[in-house]
Amino acid sequence: MSDSYPLVELEKLVSIHDKRRKPITKSKRTPGIYPYYGASGIADYIDNYEFDGLYILLAEDGDNLRTRNTPIAFTAQGKFWVNNHAHVLQGVDELDSQYLCYALQYANIDSYISGSTRPKITQSDLKKIQVRAPAIPIRRGIAQFIKSFDEKINLNKQTNQTLEQMAQALFKSWFVDCDPVVDNALAAGNPIPDELAHRVEVRKKAHALADFQPLPEHIRNLFPSEFEQTGESTVGIYGWVPKGWEFGGLSSLAKFTTNRIDREVLSLDNYISTDNMLSNKSGVTKASKLPDLATAPAFKIGDILVSNIRPYFKKIWFSTYEGGRSNDVLGFEAINGQAKEYLLNLLYQDAFFDYMMTTSKGSKMPRGDKKAIMDWRVIIPPNGLQNFYSDFVKDYYRVIPIRNRLNNALSELRDTLLPKLISGEIRLNSLTDTNTNQEAELQGV
Repeated sequence: MSDSYPLVELEKLVSIHDKRRKPITKSKRTPGIYPYYGASGIADYIDNYEFDGLYILLAEDGDNLRTRNTPIAFTAQGKFWVNNHAHVLQGVDELDSQYLCYALQYANIDSYISGSTRPKITQSDLKKIQVRAPAIPIRRGIAQFIKSFDEKINLNKQTNQTLEQMAQALFKSWFVDCDPVVDNALAAGNPIPDELAHRVEVRKKAHALADFQPLPEHIRNLFPSEFEQTGESTVGIYGWVPKGWEFGGLSSLAKFTTNRIDREVLSLDNYISTDNMLSNKSGVTKASKLPDLATAPAFKIGDILVSNIRPYFKKIWFSTYEGGRSNDVLGFEAINGQAKEYLLNLLYQDAFFDYMMTTSKGSKMPRGDKKAIMDWRVIIPPNGLQNFYSDFVKDYYRVIPIRNRLNNALSELRDTLLPKLISGEIRLNSLTDTNTNQEAELQGV
């Protein structure tokens, strides 16, 4: 029954909306809430949209047409704009569009690509691309089935992002804005420096909200009720820090890891390079290649890895397993072993990456300066408070890797089934019981 579904030219299956594409140069884009799509996904956010609904975007040009490092076809939904580097297509309805997007990801498109220096799919060649096309009800059924995997994966990702955001919001409130110290000072009637007047107003407004919940007393008591001047305007809030807290270099809280690991025990699953670290603090993906050296710098569970190349990409990861890393990835270890999560969220701040960039060396390929990094001036709360915060958010970071493993299993199962469903090698009605059993097993991952 393999390959039993017919191959059909794309122009017979979709409507093409390329005429509605309008590229906007970066200097003329007005920032906004609407995604601005290119060949590989969202390139920016702008203040207007041209499309509204669910559409298939197929890369028109770029090396990715040959390398396939990311999907060449993906869906865009809602209100958005598209430049002229992606073809815009629609099936007969949303589920059909979703199926055709999946089918394009597995279609053999090599013969439809032109251009030697920059690969390209012209619109005339686009129309000739052949994809597997069963009857529309079957296409809808396959799309709905696979979409359920994607929805579960996305929900897990969103849950993990929410937990991380909660940990970061708490860190910012406690250790950057020092809200509990402001609250304690207000309650005690202690004077608050004029430089902190804006924080006082913020806290008073928060207290006035109907749903405001003050911190429990045992937590408030961990914070002082006064501020003191450090004499350093770059530390604390305009140079003011909670009374009794210290300030100093990052080296007071962290050190670079120095252990090494043998090349023979590395795999694509446990090797981290700057290439497989994701931008904007989004974690890591599977490596595409391993180092040629006999040994590599090592990392262990609880280390914090930061890409030292182009700090503006903000690549950071809290390690959940042991492995090796490239020389361009810095490994940080908390001096206070009970406060790994505190150190993670300290380094997670945009202020840290901005500092790395400001003190970096090189213009075309800026690299963080390791000595300057360890000299970064920071507030240092008492170890007990660092430990308390870390214990408070520790469970967040325990469940995140569990959901990641579940997502890996779901992705592997989806990617195994999808090409077989598209070809007709297996049919949906044969998967009903199997899917139920698989789901039950995965819930135990």
